[in-house]
Amino acid sequence: MRKHLRIGLPCLATAVMMLVPSGPGAQAAPAGGEDVTVYVGSGGTSLAGLSEKSLLRVAGKAGLTAQSPVRSLRDAQAVLRARHTKNATIMLRGGTYTDAGVEWGPGIASAVTVKVQPGTGPVTFDGRAAKAGYWTKVGPKSPKLNFQGPFTVQRYGDGGIKATGTRQDGPVKSLVVNRITFQQMGNAWVKGGKGYAGVHLNYVSKAKITNNWFVNLENKNAPGNTHGVYLAFNQTQKTPGSNGNLVKGNTFKVISGDPVRASDGSSGNKVQNNVFRKGRDYKGMTRGNGNYGVFTYWVFPRADTCGKGGNTFSGNTYTVNYYNKKKPTVRSGSDTGRTCKSVKDTGGNTYKR
Repeated sequence: MRKHLRIGLPCLATAVMMLVPSGPGAQAAPAGGEDVTVYVGSGGTSLAGLSEKSLLRVAGKAGLTAQSPVRSLRDAQAVLRARHTKNATIMLRGGTYTDAGVEWGPGIASAVTVKVQPGTGPVTFDGRAAKAGYWTKVGPKSPKLNFQGPFTVQRYGDGGIKATGTRQDGPVKSLVVNRITFQQMGNAWVKGGKGYAGVHLNYVSKAKITNNWFVNLENKNAPGNTHGVYLAFNQTQKTPGSNGNLVKGNTFKVISGDPVRASDGSSGNKVQNNVFRKGRDYKGMTRGNGNYGVFTYWVFPRADTCGKGGNTFSGNTYTVNYYNKKKPTVRSGSDTGRTCKSVKDTGGNTYKR
């Protein structure tokens, strides 16, 4: 049986670095800038409660082999911090995880790829115990993050991934989200959830959101507020919007708000070769996606501005909206009376009832 003490993760990472012993016969501290693979399994070692004696024992080996995984993404982050990692791969063993609100800050690594360990079964992150909130949060000083499925992120009340840039440090750059299923999010599925987006980008540039599934993202309260992908700004700091991002090859199925929404001056975003399908909602009724359109730009009082151009919609296949009515592929709307033409249908789109 493991013995656990309550130790905060930032302190834990510092403790691991300090506790690696020195002197004759002791294990040397890891060299800076190394490439590291960390294995995560739902039945692995939790680093969030080890005694100092146990830390000494596990500092050099926790999570570094498939036979000795750590338990969570936060545990994997602690290992990477302790080893002064340059490039990291986090391998997820098949199973169900309850990680919620995981934040990717500075000092973890230069670049991190999160992927599934082959041959170990499906991976699911389930947020119903956390209720409100996001699965994970990304900032401008986070590692360069590459989330590679296939795995599922479900039942988080606010959304899946929230990436937010700042005025001081600039936008989040080059985030990759590929082959992930975001499903059953929003307050129709999670009591108390706000239901913002599967992927929520606030001042993000050059992200690639590709080959994902967005399924049953629904609000009972404020149904139009939840989206598959939302391109916006950092509202607190009034930053620029999210620019130059790619949304390609995804499938959207039963999204109660417009499946792709831009606002706050977001420009140069391309929505290409996606499929927007009908399915069953949280009550079992057949629904499509959205309210006003498939890819919409909206002006709010918080940022009474149009996009500067380049938001395009092309090569997509779409169906009826959430209320089973045919709506335009694109629309620019406003809560302020401002008239914009901030998103453009550039052709090759196909409607299928």
